[in-house]
Amino acid sequence: MIRRIRFATRRDDVPPGAFADAWPGAVAAAAQAPPGVRPVRLAACTTLPEFTSPEPRHDGIGIEWFTSAGHLRRFLTWLGTSEGRAVPDSFGRVAAPGTSPVVVGTEAVLRGAEWLDARWRDGGVKLKHMAIAVRAAGLTPAEFSERWRGHAGRVRRSGGGEAVPIPAEARGLAYVQSHPCPRTAGEWAYDALNEVYFEDPGGLRTRVEWFRENVRDGADGDLFGRSWFLAAREQVVPVP
Repeated sequence: MIRRIRFATRRDDVPPGAFADAWPGAVAAAAQAPPGVRPVRLAACTTLPEFTSPEPRHDGIGIEWFTSAGHLRRFLTWLGTSEGRAVPDSFGRVAAPGTSPVVVGTEAVLRGAEWLDARWRDGGVKLKHMAIAVRAAGLTPAEFSERWRGHAGRVRRSGGGEAVPIPAEARGLAYVQSHPCPRTAGEWAYDALNEVYFEDPGGLRTRVEWFRENVRDGADGDLFGRSWFLAAREQVVPVP
């Protein structure tokens, strides 16, 4: 699957509560596209500041799923029509365009595929811990992507040394990576997004606290240039 990911930073004139209320509706605007053009799945993720310190890098993330590169191209073409303008207009009412980048990437489900299948089938709300990162200097996007895929489930603490496994109680129910698609020019804002799912706040808090204690600035410096964590509430947005 190909995913178009919008990292949203709320506008200064939109209070946090108003953003959280409006964000799922902004993501849902993409469902107005015609059959064969609209995404096959939509999810609205709203950051939970009480789990994230310091202040989260973004206030929300919207994810659109497409079956192929051609499917995504049809959707992007539709966005340029008068009807398609409803999507960026909906985002623009709550998110600041200059600090709300878009990344297009391929989805890699590395753990919990059956759980995720049920999650998408049942819909509703789940919790997840997310990491956003840019690659270390000297790595090409392809080199970074290959190394990151093999890095799943382990972290190297600040100061180097052996990579250590993430304990079972902090591993969650499913683990997904998004690998940005190659570009002919320019760079994506981020080189990595991962998502770890939880059913309850206790499990999410366990992971957040483990990473807070074990993964500080400079961890995995040979792989990541910079990274940011955030916790989110993910809501499935119905697609006709």
